[in-house]
Amino acid sequence: MTRGRADLLAVASYVLAAVVLCGRLLAHPGQRLPYTPGDRIQAEWHLALAARLLGRGGNPLLIDRMNAPVGVNGMANTTQYGLGVPMAPITWLLGPGVAFDVLIVLALSGTAAAWFWLLSRHVVDSRPAAWAGGLVGGFAPSVVGHATFHPNLAAQFLVPVIAWRVVRMLDSRRYLRDGLVLAALVVWQVFINEETLFITALALGVFLLLWRGVRWRPLLPGLGVAALAATAVLAYPLWYQFFGTGAYRGGERQMTAFHTDLLGVTSFSRTSVAVRWSEYPPAPGFSAEQHAHLGWPIMLAALAFVLWQRRDRLTRSLAITGAVFLALSLGTGLTLGGRSLGIPGPYAPLARLPLFDTLLPTRLGEVLTWCLAPLAALAAARCRLPSRLLTIGLAAALLVPAAPTPTPVEPRPAVPSFVSGGAWRGYVDADHSVLVVPLADFEHWTALSWSTATGLDMRLSHGYFLGPEGGVTGRHAIVGPPSRPLDRLLRDPRPVTDADRAAARADLAHWRTAIVLAPPGPAYAAQRRLLDDLFGPGRLIGGVWLWDVRGVR
Repeated sequence: MTRGRADLLAVASYVLAAVVLCGRLLAHPGQRLPYTPGDRIQAEWHLALAARLLGRGGNPLLIDRMNAPVGVNGMANTTQYGLGVPMAPITWLLGPGVAFDVLIVLALSGTAAAWFWLLSRHVVDSRPAAWAGGLVGGFAPSVVGHATFHPNLAAQFLVPVIAWRVVRMLDSRRYLRDGLVLAALVVWQVFINEETLFITALALGVFLLLWRGVRWRPLLPGLGVAALAATAVLAYPLWYQFFGTGAYRGGERQMTAFHTDLLGVTSFSRTSVAVRWSEYPPAPGFSAEQHAHLGWPIMLAALAFVLWQRRDRLTRSLAITGAVFLALSLGTGLTLGGRSLGIPGPYAPLARLPLFDTLLPTRLGEVLTWCLAPLAALAAARCRLPSRLLTIGLAAALLVPAAPTPTPVEPRPAVPSFVSGGAWRGYVDADHSVLVVPLADFEHWTALSWSTATGLDMRLSHGYFLGPEGGVTGRHAIVGPPSRPLDRLLRDPRPVTDADRAAARADLAHWRTAIVLAPPGPAYAAQRRLLDDLFGPGRLIGGVWLWDVRGVR
Protein backbone atom coordinates (compact mmCIF):
# COMPACT_ATOMS: atom_id res chain seq x y z
CA MET A 1 0.00 0.00 0.00
CA THR A 2 1.33 3.43 -0.92
CA ARG A 3 2.08 6.02 1.74
CA GLY A 4 -0.77 8.27 0.57
CA ARG A 5 -3.32 5.48 0.63
CA ALA A 6 -2.21 4.41 4.10
CA ASP A 7 -2.60 7.96 5.34
CA LEU A 8 -6.04 8.30 3.76
CA LEU A 9 -7.17 4.97 5.20
CA ALA A 10 -5.98 5.97 8.67
CA VAL A 11 -7.80 9.31 8.61
CA ALA A 12 -10.95 7.68 7.19
CA SER A 13 -10.91 5.13 10.02
CA TYR A 14 -10.71 7.92 12.60
CA VAL A 15 -13.62 9.75 10.99
CA LEU A 16 -15.64 6.53 10.95
CA ALA A 17 -14.87 5.90 14.63
CA ALA A 18 -15.96 9.44 15.51
CA VAL A 19 -19.18 9.04 13.51
CA VAL A 20 -19.96 5.76 15.29
CA LEU A 21 -19.38 7.35 18.70
CA CYS A 22 -21.61 10.29 17.81
CA GLY A 23 -24.09 8.20 15.83
CA ARG A 24 -27.01 8.82 18.19
CA LEU A 25 -26.46 12.56 17.83
CA LEU A 26 -25.96 12.45 14.06
CA ALA A 27 -29.08 10.33 13.55
CA HIS A 28 -31.10 13.38 14.66
CA PRO A 29 -28.81 16.36 13.91
CA GLY A 30 -29.13 19.06 16.52
CA GLN A 31 -32.13 17.37 18.16
CA ARG A 32 -30.50 15.21 20.83
CA LEU A 33 -28.67 16.11 24.04
CA PRO A 34 -26.30 14.20 26.38
CA TYR A 35 -27.39 13.07 29.82
CA THR A 36 -26.11 16.29 31.43
CA PRO A 37 -26.86 18.96 28.81
CA GLY A 38 -25.80 22.11 30.68
CA ASP A 39 -22.30 22.51 29.26
CA ARG A 40 -23.38 21.46 25.78
CA ILE A 41 -26.09 24.14 25.75
CA GLN A 42 -23.48 26.65 26.89
CA ALA A 43 -21.15 25.56 24.07
CA GLU A 44 -23.97 25.94 21.53
CA TRP A 45 -24.62 29.42 22.89
CA HIS A 46 -20.97 30.30 22.27
CA LEU A 47 -21.10 28.87 18.74
CA ALA A 48 -24.09 31.12 18.12
CA LEU A 49 -22.14 34.04 19.63
CA ALA A 50 -19.17 33.53 17.29
CA ALA A 51 -21.48 33.37 14.26
CA ARG A 52 -23.34 36.48 15.43
CA LEU A 53 -20.15 38.49 15.96
CA LEU A 54 -18.76 37.41 12.59
CA GLY A 55 -21.97 38.32 10.78
CA ARG A 56 -23.13 41.41 12.67
CA GLY A 57 -20.07 42.71 14.49
CA GLY A 58 -19.73 43.49 18.18
CA ASN A 59 -17.21 43.32 20.98
CA PRO A 60 -15.86 39.76 21.40
CA LEU A 61 -14.12 40.66 24.67
CA LEU A 62 -17.18 42.01 26.51
CA ILE A 63 -20.25 39.89 25.75
CA ASP A 64 -23.44 41.89 26.20
CA ARG A 65 -25.93 39.08 25.47
CA MET A 66 -26.10 37.86 29.10
CA ASN A 67 -25.57 39.27 32.60
CA ALA A 68 -27.29 42.53 31.67
CA PRO A 69 -26.37 45.31 32.03
CA VAL A 70 -22.74 44.51 32.97
CA GLY A 71 -21.93 41.79 30.43
CA VAL A 72 -19.44 38.92 30.58
CA ASN A 73 -15.68 38.88 30.11
CA GLY A 74 -15.28 36.88 26.90
CA MET A 75 -11.61 36.04 27.42
CA ALA A 76 -12.25 34.74 30.93
CA ASN A 77 -14.94 32.32 29.70
CA THR A 78 -15.15 29.43 27.24
CA THR A 79 -16.00 31.48 24.17
CA GLN A 80 -13.95 29.12 21.91
CA TYR A 81 -13.79 31.62 19.04
CA GLY A 82 -11.06 29.47 17.47
CA LEU A 83 -13.72 26.85 16.78
CA GLY A 84 -16.84 28.99 16.53
CA VAL A 85 -15.54 31.24 13.76
CA PRO A 86 -14.56 28.36 11.39
CA MET A 87 -17.90 26.66 12.16
CA ALA A 88 -19.92 29.85 11.54
CA PRO A 89 -21.12 28.87 8.04
CA ILE A 90 -22.71 25.68 9.44
CA THR A 91 -24.13 27.63 12.37
CA TRP A 92 -25.71 30.15 9.99
CA LEU A 93 -27.17 27.48 7.68
CA LEU A 94 -28.18 24.69 10.06
CA GLY A 95 -28.03 26.14 13.56
CA PRO A 96 -25.64 25.77 16.49
CA GLY A 97 -27.00 22.33 17.47
CA VAL A 98 -25.98 20.80 14.15
CA ALA A 99 -22.73 22.78 14.20
CA PHE A 100 -21.93 21.25 17.59
CA ASP A 101 -22.53 17.70 16.33
CA VAL A 102 -20.32 18.24 13.28
CA LEU A 103 -17.65 19.93 15.38
CA ILE A 104 -17.39 16.97 17.73
CA VAL A 105 -16.77 14.56 14.84
CA LEU A 106 -14.10 16.90 13.48
CA ALA A 107 -12.53 17.37 16.91
CA LEU A 108 -12.19 13.64 17.65
CA SER A 109 -11.04 12.55 14.20
CA GLY A 110 -8.85 15.64 13.76
CA THR A 111 -7.06 15.04 17.05
CA ALA A 112 -6.43 11.38 16.18
CA ALA A 113 -5.25 12.36 12.68
CA ALA A 114 -2.86 14.97 14.08
CA TRP A 115 -1.28 12.36 16.35
CA PHE A 116 -1.06 9.90 13.43
CA TRP A 117 0.68 12.53 11.31
CA LEU A 118 3.22 13.34 14.03
CA LEU A 119 3.93 9.73 14.89
CA SER A 120 4.16 8.45 11.31
CA ARG A 121 6.43 11.32 10.18
CA HIS A 122 8.67 11.85 13.18
CA VAL A 123 8.49 8.97 15.67
CA VAL A 124 8.02 5.56 13.99
CA ASP A 125 8.36 4.15 10.46
CA SER A 126 5.37 1.81 10.77
CA ARG A 127 2.01 3.17 9.62
CA PRO A 128 0.05 0.58 11.67
CA ALA A 129 2.03 1.54 14.77
CA ALA A 130 1.35 5.22 14.17
CA TRP A 131 -2.32 4.40 13.61
CA ALA A 132 -2.51 2.70 17.02
CA GLY A 133 -0.89 5.74 18.62
CA GLY A 134 -3.43 7.98 16.90
CA LEU A 135 -6.25 5.90 18.37
CA VAL A 136 -4.87 6.46 21.86
CA GLY A 137 -4.28 10.17 21.29
CA GLY A 138 -7.66 10.86 19.72
CA PHE A 139 -10.04 8.56 21.55
CA ALA A 140 -8.71 8.42 25.11
CA PRO A 141 -10.98 9.55 27.99
CA SER A 142 -9.20 12.91 28.12
CA VAL A 143 -10.65 13.58 24.64
CA VAL A 144 -13.83 11.50 24.31
CA GLY A 145 -15.00 12.35 27.82
CA HIS A 146 -15.39 15.97 26.72
CA ALA A 147 -16.97 15.20 23.35
CA THR A 148 -20.61 15.80 24.23
CA PHE A 149 -19.92 18.68 26.61
CA HIS A 150 -16.74 20.65 25.83
CA PRO A 151 -15.67 20.83 22.17
CA ASN A 152 -12.90 23.25 23.14
CA LEU A 153 -11.32 20.52 25.29
CA ALA A 154 -12.00 17.66 22.86
CA ALA A 155 -10.34 19.61 20.03
CA GLN A 156 -6.70 18.79 20.87
CA PHE A 157 -5.48 18.62 17.26
CA LEU A 158 -3.02 21.48 17.77
CA VAL A 159 -1.23 19.82 20.71
CA PRO A 160 0.92 17.41 18.63
CA VAL A 161 1.52 20.12 16.03
CA ILE A 162 2.73 22.64 18.65
CA ALA A 163 4.93 19.96 20.22
CA TRP A 164 6.46 19.16 16.83
CA ARG A 165 7.13 22.81 16.00
CA VAL A 166 8.89 23.36 19.33
CA VAL A 167 11.02 20.20 19.05
CA ARG A 168 11.85 21.09 15.44
CA MET A 169 13.48 24.31 16.63
CA LEU A 170 16.20 22.27 18.32
CA ASP A 171 17.72 21.48 14.91
CA SER A 172 16.50 24.41 12.82
CA ARG A 173 18.15 27.75 12.12
CA ARG A 174 15.13 29.35 10.46
CA TYR A 175 14.30 31.31 13.58
CA LEU A 176 11.95 33.86 12.03
CA ARG A 177 9.82 31.40 10.08
CA ASP A 178 9.70 28.83 12.88
CA GLY A 179 8.84 31.48 15.43
CA LEU A 180 6.03 32.98 13.36
CA VAL A 181 4.50 29.56 12.64
CA LEU A 182 4.59 28.66 16.33
CA ALA A 183 3.07 32.04 17.24
CA ALA A 184 0.18 31.44 14.84
CA LEU A 185 -0.50 28.04 16.41
CA VAL A 186 -0.32 29.51 19.92
CA VAL A 187 -2.76 32.31 19.05
CA TRP A 188 -5.20 29.82 17.53
CA GLN A 189 -4.98 27.56 20.59
CA VAL A 190 -5.57 30.53 22.92
CA PHE A 191 -8.89 31.11 21.16
CA ILE A 192 -9.76 27.40 21.38
CA ASN A 193 -8.77 26.77 25.00
CA GLU A 194 -6.08 28.48 27.05
CA GLU A 195 -5.97 25.74 29.69
CA THR A 196 -4.89 23.17 27.09
CA LEU A 197 -2.15 25.53 25.89
CA PHE A 198 -0.90 26.12 29.43
CA ILE A 199 -0.75 22.38 30.13
CA THR A 200 0.99 21.80 26.78
CA ALA A 201 3.66 24.36 27.66
CA LEU A 202 4.25 22.79 31.07
CA ALA A 203 4.43 19.27 29.61
CA LEU A 204 6.83 20.32 26.84
CA GLY A 205 9.07 22.01 29.38
CA VAL A 206 9.33 18.87 31.51
CA PHE A 207 9.75 16.58 28.50
CA LEU A 208 12.49 18.66 26.87
CA LEU A 209 14.37 18.94 30.15
CA LEU A 210 14.34 15.15 30.47
CA TRP A 211 15.05 14.44 26.80
CA ARG A 212 17.65 17.10 25.98
CA GLY A 213 18.80 18.18 29.43
CA VAL A 214 19.82 21.84 29.61
CA ARG A 215 20.77 21.99 25.91
CA TRP A 216 17.93 24.39 25.11
CA ARG A 217 19.98 27.18 23.60
CA PRO A 218 18.92 26.48 19.99
CA LEU A 219 15.31 26.99 21.07
CA LEU A 220 15.73 30.49 22.40
CA PRO A 221 15.78 32.55 19.15
CA GLY A 222 12.71 30.82 17.71
CA LEU A 223 10.85 30.95 21.01
CA GLY A 224 11.73 34.62 21.30
CA VAL A 225 10.26 35.37 17.88
CA ALA A 226 7.16 33.34 18.76
CA ALA A 227 6.75 35.16 22.07
CA LEU A 228 7.06 38.60 20.47
CA ALA A 229 4.66 37.80 17.62
CA ALA A 230 2.08 36.13 19.85
CA THR A 231 2.29 38.98 22.37
CA ALA A 232 1.63 41.52 19.63
CA VAL A 233 -1.67 39.78 18.88
CA LEU A 234 -2.67 38.68 22.37
CA ALA A 235 -1.47 41.53 24.60
CA TYR A 236 -4.77 43.40 24.75
CA PRO A 237 -7.07 40.34 24.88
CA LEU A 238 -5.01 38.88 27.75
CA TRP A 239 -4.90 42.22 29.55
CA TYR A 240 -8.68 42.35 29.26
CA GLN A 241 -8.99 38.79 30.54
CA PHE A 242 -7.12 39.56 33.75
CA PHE A 243 -7.94 43.24 34.28
CA GLY A 244 -11.01 44.11 32.20
CA THR A 245 -14.69 44.10 33.15
CA GLY A 246 -15.65 40.82 34.79
CA ALA A 247 -12.08 39.65 35.36
CA TYR A 248 -11.45 37.33 38.30
CA ARG A 249 -8.54 35.85 40.26
CA GLY A 250 -8.60 32.13 40.86
CA GLY A 251 -10.99 29.54 39.44
CA GLU A 252 -14.40 28.57 40.76
CA ARG A 253 -13.83 26.61 43.96
CA GLN A 254 -15.90 23.54 43.16
CA MET A 255 -14.38 23.06 39.72
CA THR A 256 -10.78 23.60 40.82
CA ALA A 257 -11.24 20.78 43.33
CA PHE A 258 -11.67 18.17 40.56
CA HIS A 259 -8.80 15.69 40.74
CA THR A 260 -7.83 12.09 39.98
CA ASP A 261 -8.62 9.54 42.66
CA LEU A 262 -5.86 7.03 43.47
CA LEU A 263 -8.15 4.24 42.24
CA GLY A 264 -8.79 6.22 39.08
CA VAL A 265 -5.23 5.55 37.93
CA THR A 266 -6.14 1.96 37.04
CA SER A 267 -9.89 2.42 36.51
CA PHE A 268 -11.67 2.55 33.19
CA SER A 269 -13.53 5.66 32.13
CA ARG A 270 -17.30 5.72 32.51
CA THR A 271 -17.54 6.01 28.73
CA SER A 272 -15.49 2.82 28.16
CA VAL A 273 -16.50 -0.72 27.21
CA ALA A 274 -15.12 -2.22 30.43
CA VAL A 275 -16.25 0.38 32.93
CA ARG A 276 -18.30 -2.16 34.91
CA TRP A 277 -15.16 -4.16 35.64
CA SER A 278 -13.23 -1.54 37.50
CA GLU A 279 -14.93 1.76 38.25
CA TYR A 280 -14.64 2.18 41.98
CA PRO A 281 -17.61 3.04 44.24
CA PRO A 282 -18.71 5.71 44.76
CA ALA A 283 -18.31 6.40 41.07
CA PRO A 284 -17.16 9.89 39.99
CA GLY A 285 -20.10 12.00 38.98
CA PHE A 286 -18.89 13.52 35.71
CA SER A 287 -17.21 11.41 33.02
CA ALA A 288 -15.75 14.48 31.32
CA GLU A 289 -13.15 14.82 34.08
CA GLN A 290 -11.87 11.21 34.06
CA HIS A 291 -8.72 12.14 32.15
CA ALA A 292 -6.43 9.46 33.55
CA HIS A 293 -8.96 6.59 33.60
CA LEU A 294 -7.31 4.47 30.91
CA GLY A 295 -7.75 1.11 32.64
CA TRP A 296 -5.27 -1.29 34.17
CA PRO A 297 -4.39 -3.28 30.98
CA ILE A 298 -3.01 -0.21 29.21
CA MET A 299 -1.26 1.03 32.35
CA LEU A 300 0.39 -2.36 32.98
CA ALA A 301 1.40 -2.74 29.34
CA ALA A 302 2.89 0.77 29.32
CA LEU A 303 4.83 0.02 32.51
CA ALA A 304 6.17 -3.24 31.05
CA PHE A 305 7.25 -1.52 27.83
CA VAL A 306 8.96 1.30 29.67
CA LEU A 307 10.87 -1.13 31.88
CA TRP A 308 11.94 -3.07 28.79
CA GLN A 309 13.03 0.07 26.95
CA ARG A 310 14.29 1.95 30.00
CA ARG A 311 17.66 2.67 28.36
CA ASP A 312 15.97 4.48 25.47
CA ARG A 313 16.02 8.18 26.28
CA LEU A 314 12.84 9.06 24.38
CA THR A 315 10.83 6.28 26.03
CA ARG A 316 12.16 7.17 29.46
CA SER A 317 11.43 10.89 28.99
CA LEU A 318 7.87 10.26 27.84
CA ALA A 319 7.22 7.88 30.74
CA ILE A 320 8.55 10.23 33.39
CA THR A 321 6.68 13.21 31.95
CA GLY A 322 3.43 11.25 31.98
CA ALA A 323 4.05 10.05 35.53
CA VAL A 324 4.80 13.57 36.79
CA PHE A 325 1.56 14.99 35.44
CA LEU A 326 -0.44 11.97 36.52
CA ALA A 327 0.84 12.61 40.05
CA LEU A 328 -0.05 16.30 39.84
CA SER A 329 -3.55 15.40 38.67
CA LEU A 330 -4.13 13.77 42.08
CA GLY A 331 -4.83 17.30 43.31
CA THR A 332 -4.28 19.07 46.58
CA GLY A 333 -5.45 16.19 48.77
CA LEU A 334 -5.26 12.45 48.09
CA THR A 335 -8.47 10.42 47.94
CA LEU A 336 -8.99 6.67 47.73
CA GLY A 337 -12.34 5.52 46.41
CA GLY A 338 -13.72 8.99 46.95
CA ARG A 339 -12.62 9.14 50.60
CA SER A 340 -10.07 11.67 51.75
CA LEU A 341 -6.84 10.22 53.17
CA GLY A 342 -5.91 13.46 54.91
CA ILE A 343 -2.63 13.56 52.97
CA PRO A 344 -1.68 16.62 50.88
CA GLY A 345 -1.50 15.88 47.17
CA PRO A 346 1.38 16.75 44.82
CA TYR A 347 -0.56 19.71 43.43
CA ALA A 348 -0.87 21.43 46.82
CA PRO A 349 2.32 23.59 46.50
CA LEU A 350 1.11 24.93 43.14
CA ALA A 351 -2.57 25.48 43.87
CA ARG A 352 -2.30 29.12 44.95
CA LEU A 353 0.10 30.27 42.22
CA PRO A 354 -1.22 32.52 39.43
CA LEU A 355 -2.68 30.52 36.52
CA PHE A 356 -2.38 27.29 38.52
CA ASP A 357 -5.16 28.60 40.78
CA THR A 358 -7.62 28.50 37.86
CA LEU A 359 -6.56 25.04 36.62
CA LEU A 360 -8.56 21.87 37.21
CA PRO A 361 -5.92 19.42 38.52
CA THR A 362 -7.64 16.43 36.92
CA ARG A 363 -6.96 17.93 33.48
CA LEU A 364 -3.25 17.56 34.02
CA GLY A 365 -4.01 13.89 33.37
CA GLU A 366 -4.30 14.87 29.69
CA VAL A 367 -0.51 14.75 29.57
CA LEU A 368 -0.63 11.03 30.37
CA THR A 369 -2.55 10.51 27.11
CA TRP A 370 -0.13 12.75 25.21
CA CYS A 371 2.75 10.58 26.44
CA LEU A 372 0.99 7.25 25.96
CA ALA A 373 0.17 8.00 22.30
CA PRO A 374 3.84 7.96 21.20
CA LEU A 375 4.62 5.18 23.68
CA ALA A 376 1.87 3.05 22.11
CA ALA A 377 3.31 3.70 18.65
CA LEU A 378 6.84 2.88 19.82
CA ALA A 379 5.63 -0.31 21.49
CA ALA A 380 3.72 -1.42 18.39
CA ALA A 381 6.76 -0.73 16.20
CA ARG A 382 9.34 -2.43 18.42
CA CYS A 383 7.46 -5.43 19.78
CA ARG A 384 7.93 -8.31 17.33
CA LEU A 385 5.50 -11.12 18.10
CA PRO A 386 5.63 -14.52 16.33
CA SER A 387 2.51 -13.94 14.25
CA ARG A 388 0.36 -11.12 12.99
CA LEU A 389 -2.71 -12.77 14.54
CA LEU A 390 -1.06 -12.74 17.96
CA THR A 391 -0.12 -9.08 17.49
CA ILE A 392 -3.69 -8.12 16.61
CA GLY A 393 -5.05 -10.15 19.52
CA LEU A 394 -2.74 -8.48 22.04
CA ALA A 395 -3.57 -5.01 20.71
CA ALA A 396 -7.27 -5.77 20.93
CA ALA A 397 -6.93 -7.10 24.49
CA LEU A 398 -5.27 -3.84 25.52
CA LEU A 399 -7.35 -1.30 23.58
CA VAL A 400 -10.87 -2.73 23.34
CA PRO A 401 -11.69 -2.65 27.10
CA ALA A 402 -10.71 1.03 27.23
CA ALA A 403 -12.48 1.86 23.96
CA PRO A 404 -15.25 4.47 24.27
CA THR A 405 -18.88 3.57 23.72
CA PRO A 406 -21.49 5.58 21.75
CA THR A 407 -22.80 8.62 23.54
CA PRO A 408 -26.12 8.16 25.39
CA VAL A 409 -28.59 10.87 24.44
CA GLU A 410 -32.09 12.11 25.14
CA PRO A 411 -34.54 14.20 23.07
CA ARG A 412 -34.08 17.95 23.12
CA PRO A 413 -37.08 19.80 24.62
CA ALA A 414 -38.86 21.99 22.10
CA VAL A 415 -38.40 25.75 22.40
CA PRO A 416 -41.79 27.39 23.16
CA SER A 417 -43.42 29.13 20.22
CA PHE A 418 -43.51 32.41 22.15
CA VAL A 419 -39.71 32.38 21.96
CA SER A 420 -39.04 30.61 18.66
CA GLY A 421 -41.81 32.47 16.84
CA GLY A 422 -40.55 35.88 17.95
CA ALA A 423 -43.61 37.03 19.94
CA TRP A 424 -41.30 38.05 22.78
CA ARG A 425 -39.91 40.85 20.57
CA GLY A 426 -43.13 42.78 21.03
CA TYR A 427 -42.25 43.27 24.70
CA VAL A 428 -38.46 43.74 24.67
CA ASP A 429 -36.40 46.36 22.86
CA ALA A 430 -32.63 46.40 22.36
CA ASP A 431 -31.99 48.24 25.64
CA HIS A 432 -33.83 45.77 27.87
CA SER A 433 -33.36 42.20 29.05
CA VAL A 434 -35.36 39.06 29.76
CA LEU A 435 -35.35 37.24 33.11
CA VAL A 436 -35.85 33.49 32.64
CA VAL A 437 -36.77 31.24 35.55
CA PRO A 438 -35.13 28.93 36.59
CA LEU A 439 -31.97 31.01 36.81
CA ALA A 440 -29.27 29.69 34.51
CA ASP A 441 -26.57 27.34 35.79
CA PHE A 442 -25.11 23.90 34.99
CA GLU A 443 -28.37 22.10 35.81
CA HIS A 444 -30.78 24.77 34.59
CA TRP A 445 -30.04 25.61 30.96
CA THR A 446 -33.47 26.72 29.73
CA ALA A 447 -32.48 30.39 29.52
CA LEU A 448 -29.43 29.71 27.33
CA SER A 449 -31.40 27.34 25.11
CA TRP A 450 -34.11 29.94 24.51
CA SER A 451 -31.58 32.69 23.92
CA THR A 452 -29.73 30.52 21.38
CA ALA A 453 -33.00 29.86 19.54
CA THR A 454 -33.30 33.62 18.94
CA GLY A 455 -29.77 33.96 17.57
CA LEU A 456 -28.89 35.63 20.90
CA ASP A 457 -31.25 38.52 20.12
CA MET A 458 -32.90 37.72 23.46
CA ARG A 459 -30.62 39.42 25.93
CA LEU A 460 -30.54 37.67 29.31
CA SER A 461 -30.46 39.33 32.71
CA HIS A 462 -28.54 36.32 34.05
CA GLY A 463 -26.53 33.51 32.46
CA TYR A 464 -24.22 30.54 32.89
CA PHE A 465 -20.68 31.97 32.98
CA LEU A 466 -17.73 32.69 35.25
CA GLY A 467 -17.43 36.10 36.86
CA PRO A 468 -15.89 37.64 39.96
CA GLU A 469 -17.48 37.07 43.35
CA GLY A 470 -19.81 39.92 44.24
CA GLY A 471 -19.38 41.33 40.75
CA VAL A 472 -16.17 43.05 41.86
CA THR A 473 -13.40 42.74 39.27
CA GLY A 474 -10.40 40.86 40.59
CA ARG A 475 -12.18 38.70 43.17
CA HIS A 476 -12.43 34.91 43.15
CA ALA A 477 -14.53 33.30 40.39
CA ILE A 478 -18.10 32.19 40.89
CA VAL A 479 -20.66 30.77 38.45
CA GLY A 480 -23.20 33.39 37.39
CA PRO A 481 -23.84 36.98 38.41
CA PRO A 482 -23.75 38.32 41.99
CA SER A 483 -26.79 37.13 43.90
CA ARG A 484 -29.41 39.84 44.43
CA PRO A 485 -32.54 39.68 46.64
CA LEU A 486 -34.81 38.45 43.84
CA ASP A 487 -32.27 35.74 42.95
CA ARG A 488 -32.32 34.43 46.50
CA LEU A 489 -36.12 34.43 46.57
CA LEU A 490 -36.29 32.48 43.30
CA ARG A 491 -33.85 29.88 44.55
CA ASP A 492 -35.63 29.49 47.90
CA PRO A 493 -39.28 30.58 47.51
CA ARG A 494 -41.16 31.77 50.62
CA PRO A 495 -44.08 34.11 51.39
CA VAL A 496 -43.18 37.59 50.20
CA THR A 497 -43.39 40.90 52.02
CA ASP A 498 -43.68 44.48 50.84
CA ALA A 499 -39.94 44.80 51.39
CA ASP A 500 -39.41 41.85 49.04
CA ARG A 501 -41.58 43.54 46.41
CA ALA A 502 -39.60 46.75 46.68
CA ALA A 503 -36.30 44.86 46.41
CA ALA A 504 -37.61 42.92 43.39
CA ARG A 505 -38.56 46.15 41.64
CA ALA A 506 -35.07 47.52 42.29
CA ASP A 507 -33.52 44.34 40.87
CA LEU A 508 -35.66 44.57 37.72
CA ALA A 509 -34.59 48.18 37.30
CA HIS A 510 -30.93 47.15 37.70
CA TRP A 511 -31.24 44.45 35.03
CA ARG A 512 -33.49 46.67 32.86
CA THR A 513 -35.84 43.70 32.64
CA ALA A 514 -38.91 43.96 30.41
CA ILE A 515 -40.44 40.51 30.89
CA VAL A 516 -40.06 37.45 33.10
CA LEU A 517 -40.51 34.01 31.52
CA ALA A 518 -40.91 30.57 33.09
CA PRO A 519 -41.67 27.13 31.62
CA PRO A 520 -44.97 25.40 32.40
CA GLY A 521 -45.25 22.16 34.36
CA PRO A 522 -44.98 21.23 38.03
CA ALA A 523 -41.20 21.48 38.40
CA TYR A 524 -41.18 25.25 38.94
CA ALA A 525 -44.68 25.81 40.33
CA ALA A 526 -43.28 27.33 43.54
CA GLN A 527 -41.28 29.91 41.58
CA ARG A 528 -44.33 30.78 39.46
CA ARG A 529 -46.44 31.33 42.59
CA LEU A 530 -43.70 33.57 43.94
CA LEU A 531 -43.67 35.61 40.73
CA ASP A 532 -47.47 35.93 40.92
CA ASP A 533 -47.15 37.30 44.46
CA LEU A 534 -44.47 39.75 43.40
CA PHE A 535 -45.76 41.02 40.06
CA GLY A 536 -49.36 39.89 39.74
CA PRO A 537 -50.80 36.90 37.88
CA GLY A 538 -48.76 35.64 34.96
CA ARG A 539 -50.20 34.63 31.59
CA LEU A 540 -49.65 31.30 29.80
CA ILE A 541 -48.91 32.29 26.23
CA GLY A 542 -47.13 30.41 23.46
CA GLY A 543 -45.95 27.63 25.76
CA VAL A 544 -44.47 29.86 28.49
CA TRP A 545 -45.64 31.79 31.53
CA LEU A 546 -45.16 35.51 31.01
CA TRP A 547 -44.98 38.40 33.47
CA ASP A 548 -44.85 41.78 31.76
CA VAL A 549 -42.91 43.86 34.30
CA ARG A 550 -42.35 47.02 32.25
CA GLY A 551 -44.89 48.84 34.38
CA VAL A 552 -43.68 47.25 37.61
CA ARG A 553 -40.18 48.60 37.17
